[in-house]
Amino acid sequence: MEGRDTLILMPTGSGKSLCYQLPGLALEGVTVVVSPLISLAEDQAKHIRELGCQAAILNSSKSAKQLRESHQDIQSGKAEFVFTTPERLQQSDICQLLSEVGVDLFVIDEAHCVSQWGHDFRPDYLCLHYARQRLGNPPTLAMTATASPQTIDQIVSCLKLSDPAIVATGTHRPNLRLSVMASYGDDEKERQLRSLLSDESDLIANEPAIVYCATTNTVERLANRLADLPMPTLAYHGRMKKADRIKSQEAFMNGPAAVMFATNAFGLGIDKPNIRRVIHHDIPGSIEAYYQEFGRAGRDGELAACTLLYDREDLRLQKLFAGGSLDSSQLRTAHHTLIQGVQRYGDAAGSVSLNDLKQISPVGQQTLKNCLQHLASAGLVAPSGRGQWTCLVDQIDHEVTDRLADDSRLRSEHRRIALDQMVQYAESTECRWSRIAKHFATQDEQAGNECCCDNCVVQVASVA
Repeated sequence: MEGRDTLILMPTGSGKSLCYQLPGLALEGVTVVVSPLISLAEDQAKHIRELGCQAAILNSSKSAKQLRESHQDIQSGKAEFVFTTPERLQQSDICQLLSEVGVDLFVIDEAHCVSQWGHDFRPDYLCLHYARQRLGNPPTLAMTATASPQTIDQIVSCLKLSDPAIVATGTHRPNLRLSVMASYGDDEKERQLRSLLSDESDLIANEPAIVYCATTNTVERLANRLADLPMPTLAYHGRMKKADRIKSQEAFMNGPAAVMFATNAFGLGIDKPNIRRVIHHDIPGSIEAYYQEFGRAGRDGELAACTLLYDREDLRLQKLFAGGSLDSSQLRTAHHTLIQGVQRYGDAAGSVSLNDLKQISPVGQQTLKNCLQHLASAGLVAPSGRGQWTCLVDQIDHEVTDRLADDSRLRSEHRRIALDQMVQYAESTECRWSRIAKHFATQDEQAGNECCCDNCVVQVASVA
């Protein structure tokens, strides 16, 4: 309300949305909310409308007619909240429309996506500070449930937050019971899964559950092998057709209680309050990712169980995921490609589209896009809307691209460190909630009851 940039860290289900809804209603102008997924924006806008407020959605799922209607609602002042994605916000016409109306608050949901050190990294988030400039530099509210001190520093840096107020309410959720089960091979994991999903204690049986898997093959195998469970089994992963993913998600959200076998593609925007179990079939790549995923359980405040099936053999796959980085030559190649593209295909403003660039690029489209986004983070190039890019400097020194490549290698090393931290969590004998609090550098007071975690239960039993 004072116009100060703010970063809030609050557990899933603790009311982050209220932190922008109340100021958004009280302040004049429109509140722009950036969400990483279309489904997440749709869900948030639905809640806003249920509260009697007007909300417009600008993303690629909308028809031309729907977008025109949303533009009219914004121009007329009817829409108090505008939900969009970081990719859509790169379109200069949207920024111009919003800046003419006046933006009172710029909200970045799931702000951990901006951090190359954290999980769920979305390179398009690196360009949000350009959009903020085009919107007239309104006060920015960044929100996330999970961020280590290092991730916080990068969020502040990448979004160019000015002396932000940082509000952290802690990570502990006493209704979530954390546990780790040692496993040895897929057959034992399947037996453990069947047992967990048939558990009739704690009123968990036949209640909604999510089983996270590292690969699409595992998702499909388990969904088929465990199809004889008393409750329906569903599957969700990025290689499914969009219509099938939507059908599966809607069945989980609105149908009878089911088990969802999914990769981490399933999660953001899943605001289902009564998920009673979240089981990880494979070890996640970081504590941040793990906290985000198991945090989808028990949003209604009732008891929920969060279980990790831990097999050290799974580390091979995660170490493979942790590798990969951009090198200096790829970054220089991308910069040179952009200069050539502007000369060959550029418009009057000196911008060129990624589609045109890929025709002359010696590296693949995704690598080219990643390189441009990393060059943009250093102020060497910039997105100019509608998938267009412009070059800000004609030449770059080898030292600059070497430094960016070093950063990329450092991020790869950080992913390996993050995996080691996850292993330490799995093998630790201390309170698991305490371990998480230490990771995020919070001062949570643990519940100290039997619902806390498996290690605490063992300690209590040994004392007794």
